[in-house]
Amino acid sequence: MAEGDATTDWAAFQPVAASEWPAPYAENLTSPSIGPLLLNLPIAMALLDSQGRIISANDAMIATAGDAWRPGLRPEQMAVAEDSSQLARAVAEVVAGGESRILRVALRNRPDEPQDIRLIAIPPRLGLAGVIAMRDIREQLRLEAQVAAASRMQAVGQLAGGVAHDFNNLLTAVLAFADQLLERHPAGDPEYDALMQIRRNGERGATLVRQLLAFARQQPQRQTLFDAFQLVEGLQPLLAQLLGPAIELSVTGRCRNYMVLADPGQIEQVIVNLAVNARDAMSGNGRLQVHVSEIAGRHIAALGHSIMPPTDHVAIEITDTGSGIPAAIRGRIFEPFFTTKPQGQGTGLGLSTVYGIVKQTGGYIFARPGPEGKGTTFSVYLPGRPRPQAAAPEPAAARPAVSADAVNSGVRVLLVEDEPSVRTVFARGLERQGMLVVTAEDAMAALALLREEWPIDVLVSDVMMPGIDGVELATEAGRLRPGLGIVLMSGYAELPRHREAAAQKMRFLAKPFALADLVAAIHEAQPAGG
Repeated sequence: MAEGDATTDWAAFQPVAASEWPAPYAENLTSPSIGPLLLNLPIAMALLDSQGRIISANDAMIATAGDAWRPGLRPEQMAVAEDSSQLARAVAEVVAGGESRILRVALRNRPDEPQDIRLIAIPPRLGLAGVIAMRDIREQLRLEAQVAAASRMQAVGQLAGGVAHDFNNLLTAVLAFADQLLERHPAGDPEYDALMQIRRNGERGATLVRQLLAFARQQPQRQTLFDAFQLVEGLQPLLAQLLGPAIELSVTGRCRNYMVLADPGQIEQVIVNLAVNARDAMSGNGRLQVHVSEIAGRHIAALGHSIMPPTDHVAIEITDTGSGIPAAIRGRIFEPFFTTKPQGQGTGLGLSTVYGIVKQTGGYIFARPGPEGKGTTFSVYLPGRPRPQAAAPEPAAARPAVSADAVNSGVRVLLVEDEPSVRTVFARGLERQGMLVVTAEDAMAALALLREEWPIDVLVSDVMMPGIDGVELATEAGRLRPGLGIVLMSGYAELPRHREAAAQKMRFLAKPFALADLVAAIHEAQPAGG
């Protein structure tokens, strides 16, 4: 059988004893120039003879190859069966004077951790045929996997955001029409139960869309500055009810220096989702601990999460005593629609929703197993903001009581919405409230009405429309009609546009919403004296 043939029976192979090595190689092992250099290099390296056999290796190579290493072996004998053939061919080419090669190969002692192996030819005058160098790429592979997962989740997020926008328009119309029909068919009417069922299913759809938007990081946020420990403490009664009497709940910690700027409702959703997952992992019996702490920027590196910047954070850690997360699926738990629950018992959106909310807030989330693989700790790190100094509250001005009919009557609204069903249902609803409504199907039609000096008190516009979007329309409308009240609404608003709208003091409503929410927003947006 030819030397270096991939079909060689390696089990019968006997390594060449060092005493039988040709003199030039034995001299190289003790050479003052090659020996110390080889042994002290941090990269795993070995020397090859003209037959492609390893005649010397440094400590890094021995540590990397482990039990697969023996003096006199061929490099391909250290590789797993599926990689040995290509490595054997590459070694044969290099020792024959061919060009250097780089291969990605898994070793027998590390079958799940591929290595980058470089084969380098050596000029014959040095008495050697080649050098094999091995670089540990586990960290590189881990980062590549993270990038691939992030890219995959970003693509799914973009798809989810687009789908959610369309669904929100549909659900807005469904819920609004259901509300109008419920006004005509109150409780006791034969059609009441059927209409309520339509509305309940619409609300379930809206909840699912919110989860998709949270995962896509396109969920509109109402950010406020709050104390994370007080928020968790306020959730205790709800968590205790969700967990059941057989699970012991403890909430510990304190936040003295830092607060969190985020949507409190979304952070509550994160904690509740993680608590429910923990309950299921514990099969309804165990212990759940929620601990809130502050981490100064100088201590971030000690956490071991290299992707976190060295800035101040508030940590919320949720630890359970459940079955733990198997290592095989630990890297997939935040993927959308991935679930280990039986069919019909989970959508697979719980943890992906948590991930999306945390990332949208500018934070980080990690999961680590407990001792001996039992239990799990989810660590949520949110950017910390310095706690502001308390200021004396200003007395609230007394407001005269005004009837709803008096407030609504005669309010002139320009409603801009490209979805016909949404435009129709809201126009009808506002008119039933006593308002005067004129509609436009896009921004160009709305600007034409504004330029004609049509009497308008409040502009209500969708954000995402073909051509000019709602924020651009509102900006131009404010220029044409200084002091005009503005309300924006959308199934989702991309964050930069949402911030731009907030900076201009525009009110924002996230679809789907009730007619009463729109009426309240219109009242708030009305110009003084309007």
